[in-house]
Amino acid sequence: MPSENCVPCERLDWDSTFFGFPAARVCGDTLTRERLAQIDDWCARSGVACLYFLARADDPETAWLAQAGGFQLVDVRMTFEWNAEWDRPPEAPAAKPLADASAGVRPARPGDVPALESIARECHTDSRFFFDPAFPREKCAALYETWIRRSCEGYAQAVLVAECGGAPAGYVSCHLGPASDAGRIGLVGVDRRARGGGLGPLLVRRALEWFSARGVRQVSVVTQGRNVAAQRLYQRCGFQTQAIGLWYHKWYRAPELRHE
Repeated sequence: MPSENCVPCERLDWDSTFFGFPAARVCGDTLTRERLAQIDDWCARSGVACLYFLARADDPETAWLAQAGGFQLVDVRMTFEWNAEWDRPPEAPAAKPLADASAGVRPARPGDVPALESIARECHTDSRFFFDPAFPREKCAALYETWIRRSCEGYAQAVLVAECGGAPAGYVSCHLGPASDAGRIGLVGVDRRARGGGLGPLLVRRALEWFSARGVRQVSVVTQGRNVAAQRLYQRCGFQTQAIGLWYHKWYRAPELRHE
């Protein structure tokens, strides 16, 4: 936990610009009564509208203080990890036959971006932003649209695309970590019309192959506690639960609730 003398929060410039209101994040993953008072004072002086807090899931005092302090639980953050030292290599999980025999996975091309943006707008509705009704639905969809576009433009080291019938039907983004033997999967999405056809496992396995070819021995991926389908996907592909966190939002100046 940060020292009581540390700055309790950090302003999130990108989020603030994108959503159109001042956003910040709590530094550290635990709370005390003194820390909670410092956080509120800092946010008041900084004009924060929405504050994010990723808390430890195993600290009862933090959970109670967050609730008493006006934070709203919006997500259970599940972190999964795949490790090359384990017994299950990337190709080990059995996958059912693809519904579309023409399906394959290849690197993204510039011309794929509009189709990937369209998929991303509908794929990530289990996220904490969609779960919090104070965030406009259109901005939540645009967030993931922007995320996959920026990934294709270099934010990710690779974006792999599942193609069915000559058209993009899914994607996975791959990021190399500061350590040469670590990486992470950023976004995984499958077009709703192609779901259930085996593309999810295919994309994740191809991503693990991409990492393995670059000497990466450990890969992490994050999903939501409410997204049981994603959890099962990663477990099928050899991932194991590594950490659980609790995402909270606190609104100091909440916009009008929007459900469109």
